Amino acid sequence: MIQDIVSALDYSDCAEAALLIFVAAFVLIFYGALRLSREATDRFASIPLSDEVKDPFDGK
Repeated sequence: MIQDIVSALDYSDCAEAALLIFVAAFVLIFYGALRLSREATDRFASIPLSDEVKDPFDGK
């Protein structure tokens, strides 16, 4: 019975679903990155250059 179910599965649907999930996640992350303010991007960009530990979401 299980062998019949597994043999009847169409794995191309899974590949298409995975591709759609990837594209949706990529679009959401890209949209979120475009919505960041200039000040926020400057804070994020300075993280690797600073020696002190600070939260980039603080705004300080």
